[in-house]
Amino acid sequence: MGWIRYLLPLYAISTLLPRLLQLPAPLHQVQLTECLFLPLLWVFRHDLLTQFRRYRVVSIILVLYAGLNLLSGLWAGTAGAILEGGARCYLVLVTIITLCHVNRYGGHELLRWWIWGTVAVAAFGLMYYSMIAWGVTDLLHWTSFHADYPYLGDVYRMRGTANTYGMWVMLLLPGFLMAYATAKQGSNWCWWIIGLATIPTLSKELLLLPLGVILLLPGRRYWHALVIAGLGIVLLVGTHWVVVPAATDLQTNPYTTDTALARGGDYQLVETVYLPIKRAAVRVGLAHPWLGVGPGQFAAYSTAASLPGEFVPHFGRFDPHSAWTGAFAETGLPGLLALLALVLALCYYRPQQLTVAAVLLLLFLLVSVFKDVMNFRGLWVVVGLYLYNSSNDLMRS
Repeated sequence: MGWIRYLLPLYAISTLLPRLLQLPAPLHQVQLTECLFLPLLWVFRHDLLTQFRRYRVVSIILVLYAGLNLLSGLWAGTAGAILEGGARCYLVLVTIITLCHVNRYGGHELLRWWIWGTVAVAAFGLMYYSMIAWGVTDLLHWTSFHADYPYLGDVYRMRGTANTYGMWVMLLLPGFLMAYATAKQGSNWCWWIIGLATIPTLSKELLLLPLGVILLLPGRRYWHALVIAGLGIVLLVGTHWVVVPAATDLQTNPYTTDTALARGGDYQLVETVYLPIKRAAVRVGLAHPWLGVGPGQFAAYSTAASLPGEFVPHFGRFDPHSAWTGAFAETGLPGLLALLALVLALCYYRPQQLTVAAVLLLLFLLVSVFKDVMNFRGLWVVVGLYLYNSSNDLMRS
Protein backbone atom coordinates (compact mmCIF):
# COMPACT_ATOMS: atom_id res chain seq x y z
CA MET A 1 0.00 0.00 0.00
CA GLY A 2 3.01 2.30 -0.50
CA TRP A 3 1.14 4.07 -3.30
CA ILE A 4 -1.08 5.77 -0.70
CA ARG A 5 1.68 8.23 0.19
CA TYR A 6 1.59 9.60 -3.38
CA LEU A 7 -2.11 10.44 -3.51
CA LEU A 8 -1.86 13.90 -1.94
CA PRO A 9 1.30 14.83 -3.94
CA LEU A 10 -0.64 13.88 -7.08
CA TYR A 11 -3.53 16.02 -5.84
CA ALA A 12 -1.14 18.98 -5.42
CA ILE A 13 0.14 18.55 -8.98
CA SER A 14 -3.45 18.27 -10.23
CA THR A 15 -4.20 21.73 -8.81
CA LEU A 16 -1.99 23.04 -11.61
CA LEU A 17 -4.30 21.59 -14.28
CA PRO A 18 -7.79 22.99 -13.63
CA ARG A 19 -8.83 22.89 -17.31
CA LEU A 20 -7.75 19.32 -18.02
CA LEU A 21 -11.32 18.05 -17.64
CA GLN A 22 -14.00 19.76 -19.72
CA LEU A 23 -17.34 18.50 -18.41
CA PRO A 24 -20.77 19.94 -19.31
CA ALA A 25 -22.80 22.07 -16.89
CA PRO A 26 -23.55 21.78 -14.03
CA LEU A 27 -20.33 19.72 -13.66
CA HIS A 28 -18.17 22.20 -15.59
CA GLN A 29 -16.37 23.19 -12.36
CA VAL A 30 -15.17 19.63 -11.69
CA GLN A 31 -11.40 19.31 -11.99
CA LEU A 32 -8.87 16.48 -12.00
CA THR A 33 -8.39 17.04 -8.26
CA GLU A 34 -11.92 15.78 -7.57
CA CYS A 35 -11.03 12.42 -9.11
CA LEU A 36 -8.34 12.01 -6.43
CA PHE A 37 -10.46 13.23 -3.53
CA LEU A 38 -12.58 10.11 -3.05
CA PRO A 39 -9.61 7.71 -2.75
CA LEU A 40 -7.94 10.23 -0.40
CA LEU A 41 -11.07 10.38 1.74
CA TRP A 42 -11.26 6.57 1.90
CA VAL A 43 -7.59 6.15 2.75
CA PHE A 44 -7.65 8.66 5.63
CA ARG A 45 -11.22 8.03 6.83
CA HIS A 46 -10.03 6.71 10.20
CA ASP A 47 -7.66 9.64 10.81
CA LEU A 48 -10.09 12.49 10.17
CA LEU A 49 -11.63 12.59 13.63
CA THR A 50 -8.20 12.63 15.28
CA GLN A 51 -7.19 15.73 13.34
CA PHE A 52 -10.55 17.40 13.96
CA ARG A 53 -9.98 16.99 17.69
CA ARG A 54 -6.35 18.04 17.54
CA TYR A 55 -7.22 21.32 15.82
CA ARG A 56 -10.67 21.70 17.29
CA VAL A 57 -10.87 25.52 17.19
CA VAL A 58 -10.30 25.84 13.46
CA SER A 59 -12.20 22.57 12.81
CA ILE A 60 -15.36 24.02 14.34
CA ILE A 61 -15.03 27.12 12.16
CA LEU A 62 -14.36 25.01 9.07
CA VAL A 63 -17.50 22.96 9.72
CA LEU A 64 -19.48 26.16 10.24
CA TYR A 65 -18.16 27.68 7.02
CA ALA A 66 -18.86 24.55 4.98
CA GLY A 67 -22.27 24.02 6.59
CA LEU A 68 -23.42 27.56 5.81
CA ASN A 69 -22.32 27.20 2.19
CA LEU A 70 -24.22 23.93 1.86
CA LEU A 71 -27.29 25.39 3.57
CA SER A 72 -27.17 28.38 1.24
CA GLY A 73 -27.00 26.07 -1.75
CA LEU A 74 -29.97 24.04 -0.51
CA TRP A 75 -31.89 27.25 0.14
CA ALA A 76 -31.22 28.47 -3.41
CA GLY A 77 -32.51 25.12 -4.66
CA THR A 78 -30.63 24.97 -7.97
CA ALA A 79 -28.39 22.10 -8.97
CA GLY A 80 -25.44 24.45 -9.48
CA ALA A 81 -25.82 26.05 -6.04
CA ILE A 82 -26.17 22.69 -4.28
CA LEU A 83 -23.12 21.26 -6.07
CA GLU A 84 -21.09 24.37 -5.28
CA GLY A 85 -22.14 24.26 -1.63
CA GLY A 86 -21.17 20.61 -1.46
CA ALA A 87 -17.86 21.45 -3.11
CA ARG A 88 -17.02 23.84 -0.26
CA CYS A 89 -17.55 20.93 2.15
CA TYR A 90 -15.17 18.81 0.09
CA LEU A 91 -12.53 21.55 0.09
CA VAL A 92 -12.71 21.85 3.86
CA LEU A 93 -12.05 18.10 4.06
CA VAL A 94 -8.99 18.57 1.84
CA THR A 95 -7.44 20.62 4.67
CA ILE A 96 -8.09 17.86 7.21
CA ILE A 97 -6.83 15.21 4.77
CA THR A 98 -3.64 17.23 4.34
CA LEU A 99 -3.16 17.17 8.11
CA CYS A 100 -3.72 13.40 8.07
CA HIS A 101 -1.14 12.95 5.31
CA VAL A 102 1.63 15.08 6.80
CA ASN A 103 1.16 13.60 10.26
CA ARG A 104 1.56 10.12 8.78
CA TYR A 105 4.18 10.71 6.07
CA GLY A 106 5.63 14.16 6.74
CA GLY A 107 5.56 17.06 4.31
CA HIS A 108 8.90 16.75 2.49
CA GLU A 109 7.67 14.50 -0.30
CA LEU A 110 4.54 16.57 -0.83
CA LEU A 111 6.61 19.76 -1.21
CA ARG A 112 9.07 18.05 -3.55
CA TRP A 113 6.33 16.79 -5.86
CA TRP A 114 4.59 20.16 -5.81
CA ILE A 115 7.82 21.97 -6.74
CA TRP A 116 8.77 19.63 -9.57
CA GLY A 117 5.20 19.51 -10.89
CA THR A 118 5.17 23.30 -10.99
CA VAL A 119 8.57 23.40 -12.71
CA ALA A 120 7.33 20.98 -15.39
CA VAL A 121 4.11 22.91 -16.05
CA ALA A 122 5.95 26.25 -16.04
CA ALA A 123 8.67 25.01 -18.41
CA PHE A 124 6.08 23.67 -20.85
CA GLY A 125 4.21 26.98 -20.59
CA LEU A 126 7.33 28.95 -21.51
CA MET A 127 8.06 26.64 -24.44
CA TYR A 128 4.45 26.83 -25.65
CA TYR A 129 4.36 30.63 -25.40
CA SER A 130 7.57 30.81 -27.45
CA MET A 131 5.96 28.64 -30.12
CA ILE A 132 2.94 30.93 -30.28
CA ALA A 133 5.25 33.94 -30.60
CA TRP A 134 6.81 32.22 -33.65
CA GLY A 135 3.39 31.84 -35.27
CA VAL A 136 2.25 28.36 -34.22
CA THR A 137 -1.53 28.03 -33.84
CA ASP A 138 -2.69 28.09 -30.22
CA LEU A 139 -4.56 24.79 -30.18
CA LEU A 140 -4.62 24.63 -26.35
CA HIS A 141 -6.01 28.17 -25.97
CA TRP A 142 -3.25 29.10 -23.54
CA THR A 143 -2.86 32.65 -24.90
CA SER A 144 -5.02 35.44 -26.26
CA PHE A 145 -4.62 38.84 -27.86
CA HIS A 146 -5.66 41.95 -25.94
CA ALA A 147 -6.11 45.27 -27.68
CA ASP A 148 -5.48 48.48 -25.73
CA TYR A 149 -4.47 46.72 -22.52
CA PRO A 150 -3.81 49.31 -19.75
CA TYR A 151 -0.26 50.77 -19.96
CA LEU A 152 0.91 48.20 -22.52
CA GLY A 153 -1.39 48.61 -25.53
CA ASP A 154 -1.79 45.61 -27.85
CA VAL A 155 -0.36 42.49 -26.21
CA TYR A 156 -0.49 38.70 -26.18
CA ARG A 157 -1.09 37.33 -22.70
CA MET A 158 -0.66 33.78 -21.41
CA ARG A 159 -3.12 32.08 -19.12
CA GLY A 160 -1.56 28.63 -19.43
CA THR A 161 -3.54 25.86 -17.82
CA ALA A 162 -5.69 28.37 -15.91
CA ASN A 163 -8.97 30.03 -16.85
CA THR A 164 -7.56 33.55 -16.44
CA TYR A 165 -4.16 35.22 -16.57
CA GLY A 166 -3.94 36.12 -12.90
CA MET A 167 -5.05 32.62 -11.99
CA TRP A 168 -2.00 31.23 -13.83
CA VAL A 169 0.19 33.23 -11.43
CA MET A 170 -1.81 31.96 -8.45
CA LEU A 171 -1.43 28.34 -9.58
CA LEU A 172 2.35 28.67 -9.88
CA LEU A 173 2.80 30.77 -6.73
CA PRO A 174 2.93 27.89 -4.16
CA GLY A 175 5.54 25.96 -6.14
CA PHE A 176 7.53 29.16 -6.73
CA LEU A 177 7.78 30.06 -3.03
CA MET A 178 8.41 26.44 -2.00
CA ALA A 179 11.23 26.21 -4.55
CA TYR A 180 12.66 29.55 -3.40
CA ALA A 181 12.53 28.57 0.27
CA THR A 182 14.24 25.22 -0.30
CA ALA A 183 16.81 26.34 -2.90
CA LYS A 184 20.44 25.71 -1.96
CA GLN A 185 23.43 27.81 -2.97
CA GLY A 186 23.79 27.62 -6.74
CA SER A 187 20.70 25.48 -7.34
CA ASN A 188 17.97 28.11 -7.55
CA TRP A 189 17.05 27.57 -11.19
CA CYS A 190 13.74 25.92 -10.26
CA TRP A 191 12.13 29.04 -8.88
CA TRP A 192 13.59 31.13 -11.69
CA ILE A 193 11.86 28.96 -14.31
CA ILE A 194 8.57 29.20 -12.45
CA GLY A 195 8.93 32.95 -12.05
CA LEU A 196 9.74 33.45 -15.75
CA ALA A 197 6.61 31.50 -16.72
CA THR A 198 4.41 34.03 -14.89
CA ILE A 199 5.74 37.09 -16.74
CA PRO A 200 3.76 36.62 -20.02
CA THR A 201 0.52 36.96 -18.04
CA LEU A 202 1.25 40.71 -17.69
CA SER A 203 -1.10 40.59 -14.73
CA LYS A 204 -1.10 42.57 -11.50
CA GLU A 205 -0.65 39.30 -9.58
CA LEU A 206 3.01 39.33 -10.66
CA LEU A 207 3.63 41.60 -7.65
CA LEU A 208 2.91 38.61 -5.40
CA LEU A 209 6.21 36.98 -6.35
CA PRO A 210 8.52 39.72 -4.99
CA LEU A 211 6.15 40.17 -2.06
CA GLY A 212 6.50 36.51 -1.14
CA VAL A 213 10.28 36.52 -1.56
CA ILE A 214 10.69 39.58 0.69
CA LEU A 215 8.43 38.08 3.35
CA LEU A 216 10.63 34.97 3.38
CA LEU A 217 13.91 36.87 3.69
CA PRO A 218 15.67 36.16 6.99
CA GLY A 219 15.69 38.98 9.49
CA ARG A 220 13.41 41.99 9.51
CA ARG A 221 14.76 45.29 8.28
CA TYR A 222 13.14 48.69 7.90
CA TRP A 223 13.22 48.54 4.11
CA HIS A 224 11.47 45.15 4.13
CA ALA A 225 8.38 46.66 5.74
CA LEU A 226 8.43 49.67 3.39
CA VAL A 227 8.68 47.54 0.25
CA ILE A 228 6.03 45.07 1.45
CA ALA A 229 3.61 47.90 2.30
CA GLY A 230 4.38 49.69 -0.96
CA LEU A 231 3.84 46.63 -3.16
CA GLY A 232 0.62 45.78 -1.31
CA ILE A 233 -0.74 49.29 -1.76
CA VAL A 234 0.24 49.38 -5.44
CA LEU A 235 -1.48 46.04 -6.00
CA LEU A 236 -4.74 47.05 -4.30
CA VAL A 237 -4.90 50.61 -5.61
CA GLY A 238 -3.81 49.62 -9.10
CA THR A 239 -6.50 46.96 -9.20
CA HIS A 240 -9.31 49.42 -8.55
CA TRP A 241 -8.05 52.61 -10.22
CA VAL A 242 -5.92 53.04 -13.30
CA VAL A 243 -4.32 55.95 -15.16
CA VAL A 244 -4.95 55.86 -18.91
CA PRO A 245 -4.23 58.28 -21.78
CA ALA A 246 -6.84 61.01 -22.15
CA ALA A 247 -7.51 59.79 -25.70
CA THR A 248 -8.66 56.36 -24.48
CA ASP A 249 -12.23 55.55 -25.54
CA LEU A 250 -13.76 54.49 -22.22
CA GLN A 251 -16.93 53.32 -23.95
CA THR A 252 -15.06 50.43 -25.55
CA ASN A 253 -12.43 49.62 -22.90
CA PRO A 254 -13.62 46.49 -21.05
CA TYR A 255 -11.23 47.00 -18.12
CA THR A 256 -12.55 50.38 -16.96
CA THR A 257 -15.78 52.21 -16.31
CA ASP A 258 -16.83 54.88 -18.78
CA THR A 259 -16.43 57.81 -16.36
CA ALA A 260 -13.15 59.60 -15.67
CA LEU A 261 -12.67 60.55 -12.02
CA ALA A 262 -9.95 63.12 -12.72
CA ARG A 263 -8.01 64.54 -15.65
CA GLY A 264 -4.57 66.07 -15.82
CA GLY A 265 -2.65 66.85 -18.98
CA ASP A 266 -2.65 63.90 -21.34
CA TYR A 267 -3.91 61.38 -18.77
CA GLN A 268 -7.04 60.59 -16.80
CA LEU A 269 -7.79 58.57 -13.67
CA VAL A 270 -10.62 56.07 -14.02
CA GLU A 271 -12.14 53.28 -11.98
CA THR A 272 -11.51 49.76 -13.14
CA VAL A 273 -14.44 47.37 -13.34
CA TYR A 274 -13.45 45.82 -10.01
CA LEU A 275 -15.14 48.60 -8.02
CA PRO A 276 -18.59 48.50 -9.69
CA ILE A 277 -18.42 44.69 -9.57
CA LYS A 278 -18.03 44.92 -5.80
CA ARG A 279 -20.86 47.45 -5.55
CA ALA A 280 -23.13 45.11 -7.49
CA ALA A 281 -22.20 42.22 -5.18
CA VAL A 282 -23.01 44.31 -2.11
CA ARG A 283 -26.42 45.16 -3.60
CA VAL A 284 -27.14 41.48 -4.15
CA GLY A 285 -26.05 40.72 -0.57
CA LEU A 286 -28.27 43.47 0.84
CA ALA A 287 -31.21 42.12 -1.15
CA HIS A 288 -30.56 38.55 0.11
CA PRO A 289 -28.90 39.06 3.53
CA TRP A 290 -29.79 35.79 5.25
CA LEU A 291 -28.38 33.04 3.04
CA GLY A 292 -27.54 34.90 -0.17
CA VAL A 293 -28.37 33.71 -3.67
CA GLY A 294 -26.44 30.45 -3.38
CA PRO A 295 -22.75 29.54 -3.82
CA GLY A 296 -21.52 30.26 -7.33
CA GLN A 297 -24.80 31.91 -8.36
CA PHE A 298 -23.87 35.59 -8.26
CA ALA A 299 -23.29 35.83 -12.02
CA ALA A 300 -26.98 35.10 -12.66
CA TYR A 301 -27.90 38.19 -10.60
CA SER A 302 -25.00 40.43 -11.64
CA THR A 303 -26.47 42.29 -14.60
CA ALA A 304 -29.74 43.03 -12.80
CA ALA A 305 -27.76 44.44 -9.86
CA SER A 306 -25.78 46.81 -12.12
CA LEU A 307 -26.79 50.45 -12.44
CA PRO A 308 -27.01 52.20 -15.83
CA GLY A 309 -23.61 53.48 -16.91
CA GLU A 310 -21.58 51.45 -14.41
CA PHE A 311 -20.10 49.25 -17.12
CA VAL A 312 -19.30 49.64 -20.78
CA PRO A 313 -22.11 48.50 -23.12
CA HIS A 314 -22.48 44.74 -23.56
CA PHE A 315 -20.24 43.99 -20.56
CA GLY A 316 -22.35 40.91 -19.80
CA ARG A 317 -22.57 38.77 -16.66
CA PHE A 318 -19.68 38.70 -14.24
CA ASP A 319 -18.36 36.96 -11.13
CA PRO A 320 -17.90 38.80 -7.80
CA HIS A 321 -14.09 39.01 -8.10
CA SER A 322 -13.73 39.16 -4.33
CA ALA A 323 -13.92 36.44 -1.72
CA TRP A 324 -15.55 38.91 0.68
CA THR A 325 -18.25 40.59 -1.39
CA GLY A 326 -18.78 37.25 -3.12
CA ALA A 327 -19.41 35.55 0.22
CA PHE A 328 -21.89 38.29 1.17
CA ALA A 329 -23.78 38.05 -2.12
CA GLU A 330 -23.81 34.26 -2.37
CA THR A 331 -24.08 33.13 1.27
CA GLY A 332 -25.42 36.24 2.99
CA LEU A 333 -24.23 37.82 6.20
CA PRO A 334 -23.80 34.45 8.00
CA GLY A 335 -21.48 33.23 5.23
CA LEU A 336 -19.47 36.46 5.33
CA LEU A 337 -19.08 36.21 9.11
CA ALA A 338 -18.06 32.56 8.82
CA LEU A 339 -15.34 33.52 6.34
CA LEU A 340 -14.10 36.23 8.71
CA ALA A 341 -14.15 33.73 11.59
CA LEU A 342 -12.07 31.31 9.51
CA VAL A 343 -9.41 33.96 8.90
CA LEU A 344 -9.35 34.84 12.61
CA ALA A 345 -9.10 31.15 13.54
CA LEU A 346 -6.06 30.76 11.29
CA CYS A 347 -4.50 33.76 13.01
CA TYR A 348 -5.09 31.92 16.29
CA TYR A 349 -2.88 29.08 15.01
CA ARG A 350 -0.15 31.40 13.75
CA PRO A 351 3.37 29.92 13.80
CA GLN A 352 6.20 31.54 15.72
CA GLN A 353 7.87 32.59 12.47
CA LEU A 354 6.72 33.02 8.89
CA THR A 355 6.71 29.68 7.11
CA VAL A 356 6.15 29.27 3.37
CA ALA A 357 2.55 28.23 4.07
CA ALA A 358 2.01 31.29 6.29
CA VAL A 359 3.38 33.60 3.59
CA LEU A 360 1.15 31.94 0.98
CA LEU A 361 -1.91 32.46 3.16
CA LEU A 362 -1.00 36.13 3.66
CA LEU A 363 -0.73 36.56 -0.11
CA PHE A 364 -4.02 34.76 -0.71
CA LEU A 365 -5.62 37.00 1.92
CA LEU A 366 -4.36 40.07 0.06
CA VAL A 367 -5.61 38.75 -3.27
CA SER A 368 -8.99 37.82 -1.74
CA VAL A 369 -9.91 41.50 -1.95
CA PHE A 370 -10.17 41.28 -5.74
CA LYS A 371 -10.23 37.56 -6.56
CA ASP A 372 -12.49 34.61 -5.71
CA VAL A 373 -9.75 32.59 -4.00
CA MET A 374 -11.91 30.16 -2.02
CA ASN A 375 -12.24 27.70 -4.91
CA PHE A 376 -8.48 27.37 -5.43
CA ARG A 377 -7.87 23.71 -4.59
CA GLY A 378 -4.25 24.34 -3.67
CA LEU A 379 -5.28 26.92 -1.06
CA TRP A 380 -6.85 24.25 1.15
CA VAL A 381 -3.74 22.07 0.99
CA VAL A 382 -1.72 25.12 2.04
CA VAL A 383 -4.10 25.68 4.98
CA GLY A 384 -3.39 22.12 6.13
CA LEU A 385 0.38 22.65 5.83
CA TYR A 386 0.04 25.93 7.74
CA LEU A 387 -1.77 24.25 10.62
CA TYR A 388 0.78 21.44 10.71
CA ASN A 389 3.59 24.00 10.96
CA SER A 390 1.96 25.70 13.92
CA SER A 391 4.53 25.16 16.65
CA ASN A 392 2.54 26.30 19.69
CA ASP A 393 1.11 23.20 21.41
CA LEU A 394 -1.33 25.34 23.39
CA MET A 395 -2.84 26.66 20.17
CA ARG A 396 -3.22 23.12 18.80
CA SER A 397 -5.17 21.89 21.82
